[in-house]
Amino acid sequence: MIVLKDVWKIYELGKIKVIALRNIHLKINRGDYISIMGPSGSGKSTLLNIIGCLDKPTKGDVFYDNINVSRLNEKELTRIRRERIGFVFQQFYLIPRLTALENVMLPMWFKGVEFKERRKRALELLEMVGLRDKIHHRPNELSGGEQQRVAIARALANDPDIILADEPTGNLDTKTGMEIIKIFEELNKMGKTILIVTHNPEIGKRARRRIYLKDGKIVSYSTFTT
Repeated sequence: MIVLKDVWKIYELGKIKVIALRNIHLKINRGDYISIMGPSGSGKSTLLNIIGCLDKPTKGDVFYDNINVSRLNEKELTRIRRERIGFVFQQFYLIPRLTALENVMLPMWFKGVEFKERRKRALELLEMVGLRDKIHHRPNELSGGEQQRVAIARALANDPDIILADEPTGNLDTKTGMEIIKIFEELNKMGKTILIVTHNPEIGKRARRRIYLKDGKIVSYSTFTT
């Protein structure tokens, strides 16, 4: 589904060049469940941002179903992000003045889905993540775990091909974090492709494919059967 070929990301800070990613070759198949691990500064979030079309490589190519997204303009990339990719972040990024239901409905509004349909789907998604009784609560009325559940439901709103999660349990306690990971595992069983960046080895080892980055390079890559 997604192929990265010789991807490099280089940041120029004045006269200094910082290589965030170097010589990345990666193939992501439909239905994969992949964890991306490595020390701080190893390039994990940069890699996720490039896969998610939030950033472009300095060199190399990224293909989505044989379309080279590295060559697309911002309007075309926005459409791919909106329709094909769901994002879940450590900080939740819910809109404070909107209810849980309205936060989940928002991506569908940007896509032009009619109100009745987007409300129905948002209700179904919030029920799926166990928040049917919290649909009218605003983020400050929800626990961290509940906010992350809303964020997952929002990521699923437009039925994306892939979910990209950047340290999704980073702000949660161990028990709540594992509940969130089990939601991702259920989504994977339903056919969703899942990529999770994590510092937590206990979470990382639950994935079927595991990538370890160091100094911007993939230094190990393992596949496990379940």
